[in-house]
Amino acid sequence: MPSLHDPDGTLPRSTMTVMTRAKVDEVEKELRAQIDRAYALGIKPTHVDSHMGALFNNPELMATYVKVARSYKLPFLGFIATPRPGTQAVVTKADVIPDTVIIADEKVPSDRWKQFYIDAVNGLKPGLTELIVHLAYDDSEMRAVTVNHDAYGAAWRQRDVDVLSSPEFKKALKDNDVVLVTWRELGKLMPPTP
Repeated sequence: MPSLHDPDGTLPRSTMTVMTRAKVDEVEKELRAQIDRAYALGIKPTHVDSHMGALFNNPELMATYVKVARSYKLPFLGFIATPRPGTQAVVTKADVIPDTVIIADEKVPSDRWKQFYIDAVNGLKPGLTELIVHLAYDDSEMRAVTVNHDAYGAAWRQRDVDVLSSPEFKKALKDNDVVLVTWRELGKLMPPTP
């Protein structure tokens, strides 16, 4: 899809580029092609997401994203970090959307990483919360893939692995009676297609 590629043939590096340049019909074709390809390979998608939230800040792109997710009866990540006017309007009460989204950002110092997540779990309110993590090992492959990316880079991802596998994090989940659910389970809550 031409509007989804930079001149060098890669996907845009900036969400702002997607927000301003992507054509709605091409976004829909690309989303459907990716989901159809997964099914063709025998993969059963559990949900739909938008890499880096690239589709979340443009009302037309967000509406297309939601339309495609609903047409496949897949729940979708509806997290909008900095909502633009009109983007929330496409989400309805029938959609399975987290009440709260927790994600570490650049403001969390690496030496406070575990405490950030434990405090987040300790502060949970009743409802559906999504914890967004980026799990990977800080190895040569991940360092090559995320070169020049401190945010969401190899060390960041290793910290997420370390926290989620830590006894302290597991204890916080247990102490707060957190019930872990999967996207597949959330998909069962989706209303039937009209």
